[in-house]
Amino acid sequence: MTNTISVKDFNLDQIVLGSCSNWQLTFETAEDVEGTIPLRVVKGASAGPTLLILAAVHGDEYDGVQTVVELCNELTPEKINGTVLMVPITNKLSYEGISRETPLDGRNLAREFPGNPEGTYTQRLAWHLDQTLLAKADFLLDFHSGGMIASVPTLVGYYHNDEHEHGRRSRAAAEAFGVDTIWAHSTVGPGRTVSRATDRGIPWLYTETEGGRRVCIEGQQQYRKGTYRLLHHLDMLREPEAWLSEEASRAIKYRLYGDGNFDLSLTSKEEGFFIPSVKLLDEVKAGDLIGIIYGLFGEIKEKVISPQDGIMIGITVMPKVDKGGIICAITQAFPEEMRA
Repeated sequence: MTNTISVKDFNLDQIVLGSCSNWQLTFETAEDVEGTIPLRVVKGASAGPTLLILAAVHGDEYDGVQTVVELCNELTPEKINGTVLMVPITNKLSYEGISRETPLDGRNLAREFPGNPEGTYTQRLAWHLDQTLLAKADFLLDFHSGGMIASVPTLVGYYHNDEHEHGRRSRAAAEAFGVDTIWAHSTVGPGRTVSRATDRGIPWLYTETEGGRRVCIEGQQQYRKGTYRLLHHLDMLREPEAWLSEEASRAIKYRLYGDGNFDLSLTSKEEGFFIPSVKLLDEVKAGDLIGIIYGLFGEIKEKVISPQDGIMIGITVMPKVDKGGIICAITQAFPEEMRA
């Protein structure tokens, strides 16, 4: 059974302990469409933290959706302490349009927080997510992946700030998540779910994996296992041995550093067929060849050169590139002096 209710009338505090419920939270928009937020609420038999899990903030990213679907089938009130809030498809219109942006207004939900209650569809969606769900959370887990834009290594990103409690908690959670690549962000650009969580003093993680308009099974299963490790880390699993497999979490192999904004990726000057010369997580130096854009008969149209030293964190999944199209993203290794 799914309960349909205006987001303005939804009250998480009125949902009793030991219950599991499905909700369609609706909101009015300035356009000729009703806004909706699908929500699963699992309240454990005993009080504890509230974990908010989001998937499909971008509608062409599916690994998080599958993970939330699996969690909806597995997490029941008797198995947890506290509350798990799960949104399987955060931006329904973007999901239906198989796009990064909302087709209705052309806006990227991941750049609109804290939103605007009187704005466009995407701005209002961000507002209600922030006011109704994020405001109630003690921890945020936001599932992303490369989508149609880029291939990205499986990683977890976190807020790196050892001067503040939510920064320390974010780092500890990233290290507990169990993937071999973690990406530290001392600063995060405005408008994102995670930047809004930072504003609220809420620790957070987000994930990335290959993308490509499909589910990367290996990466998606790391999401699922990582979520259970996170629940255990937050003392939310009542019987962790039943959920944590004997397979050890992966040792951290890559510690990366940067702002995590793929909108600032390196772009092409020419259109054509791109053949990369590097792989994900390769180290590059300024002046190194990233790849070549060819014409139809093998003529070189552009040699794509790295503008900086760093590590390859994203490469386009589309060999056909347009002028001004995204080619790759480069970040830095985590500074040695910050490792303590």
